[in-house]
Amino acid sequence: MKKIVFLLLCTGLFLCTGCGKSQQLDTFHDEMDSFYDSLSTAVVNLENIDPNSETAVEDMLAQLDNMTVLFHSLASMEYPDPFENVQETAMEAAEYLQEAARLYHETYAEGYDDALAEAARENYSRAMKRINYVAILLQGRYPEDENVMILSGPDEPDWNGMDETEPAETFAD
Repeated sequence: MKKIVFLLLCTGLFLCTGCGKSQQLDTFHDEMDSFYDSLSTAVVNLENIDPNSETAVEDMLAQLDNMTVLFHSLASMEYPDPFENVQETAMEAAEYLQEAARLYHETYAEGYDDALAEAARENYSRAMKRINYVAILLQGRYPEDENVMILSGPDEPDWNGMDETEPAETFAD
């Protein structure tokens, strides 16, 4: 988790200094800074819950619910042109975290269920992995993961003098 917090802080710094002067980009950067600051705080709060506390489960569930709201705010942001491809990954992160929170609530609803807890952990892990992908993509890099396939192509087709009714073939890298 310390790597995540470090990455979040680096991303926040990048977003503060990295782009131009347009109002939309400035607003987006402010929203991203706010998101990553809030996420960093939430992760620290989650990690600092005393597992021996009488309220540990309630504290954890409340923090996961707060993080779910936070992730959904990230997914619903307006992404400006250079970053609009990142929104889908943010939406996936929000969906995975929402499912993790739901499963954790079920896990502790009537005792403890190992299978539900494992499913919740997996969804939480997937959500956090996607949040890392968002940070990486916002830095202009691609995630390096054996499960990530990068497809790229031109923004506009290169017709190479062909009739516009017959587009040139493009292939994914």
